[in-house]
Amino acid sequence: MKKIAITGGIASGKSLVEKLFRGKGVATLDTDKVVHGVLENNKEVIASVQKLFEGYEGGIVSDDGGLYRKKIGKIVFSDIEKLKALENIIHPEVKRIVEAFFVENSDKELVAVSVPLLFESGMEKMFDYVVAVTASDELRLQRLIKDRGMTKEDALKRMSAQNFGKEKLEKADFVIENNGTAEELRSAVDKVFEKIKAR
Repeated sequence: MKKIAITGGIASGKSLVEKLFRGKGVATLDTDKVVHGVLENNKEVIASVQKLFEGYEGGIVSDDGGLYRKKIGKIVFSDIEKLKALENIIHPEVKRIVEAFFVENSDKELVAVSVPLLFESGMEKMFDYVVAVTASDELRLQRLIKDRGMTKEDALKRMSAQNFGKEKLEKADFVIENNGTAEELRSAVDKVFEKIKAR
């Protein structure tokens, strides 16, 4: 089984690339969705996160016992130390779920996992290939404001906190540029898919 990590900056198009791989019969997993699930259902993680954000006005736990992700997002994207502390709580659980996904799909030829913070979490060691998805800052900013309804200020904070610079690009086995049309993206994914299959 060949394990592919899909990574890149926020709003670069990782989910689209993952979807295109899935359309080729590749088993896929989105760790953003994994994180959402962990923050809603994992009582140990919720308790640790609650402790981390103790004293914040109005609290961060919802009536149903889950966590207010938007509220947490606003805090951590303005406070890098808090962001790192939050990642240290969540990443071990995400790794465990990714490992379980590999076991579940061990009969597959290829699996692909979208991991925004691949290098920060040290998860790159779990994969055979790293596919980095890039897009211009202008385009990413536009997507965050238009598609995700963020203010320009919030979008810029998130882009800064999830910076995907040259040194990370150099660690990737393949780079897919997502500045063009949907057809150009599909074609780029096709090429990477064929190269990985042939290796």
